[in-house]
Amino acid sequence: MHTRSRENFLIHILNMGFDKAATSFSMLTNRNVKIVNSQSILVRHEDDYSYISEEQGDLYVLITQIIGDITGKSFLIFSEDETQEIFKALNNTTSNKSINEAFLLEIDNIISASVIAEISNTLGLEVYGDVPHLTKVHASELQEFLSEISTSDPTSMIFCNTTFLFDKKERIHPQFIWKLSSKIFEMIPEQKVTA
Repeated sequence: MHTRSRENFLIHILNMGFDKAATSFSMLTNRNVKIVNSQSILVRHEDDYSYISEEQGDLYVLITQIIGDITGKSFLIFSEDETQEIFKALNNTTSNKSINEAFLLEIDNIISASVIAEISNTLGLEVYGDVPHLTKVHASELQEFLSEISTSDPTSMIFCNTTFLFDKKERIHPQFIWKLSSKIFEMIPEQKVTA
């Protein structure tokens, strides 16, 4: 059985990754970007999606396959309003669908890569994120969409709600879901947890 301290340590790693993502956002936008609120919840039952906040309309779901010593997938979820805030923060005024989707894929690259690199560096594992892809899902179908995506070995799910604040004005509040192989808890060295 996984101890609470190992679970808390993994959530700490994710939060450090989000902090590094905010730094990368700052460089991309040439504006000050901070994390002002981050909540992460580890869910023990793979079919429990009650932590997904109630969204409406079409959602943009960016999926990154995690490969290496630990496998899994990350799902970055933006509402239509959040995508508009992102484009505003990036000074992107184009209505070109392909360009806007490319921006969203790059945002996913930044956030996922920051978190995956943090997992890799902190735990000394070979872990990589594959090229992300974008899917549009209606909010009413999100739970079913996520439950259909399974991995070969037992997984643990972590729901993250993180707010990125741009220059104390615009903010985006994406949902992030990490489905990681439960083996990750066994790979956390005891000295990291007790330090």
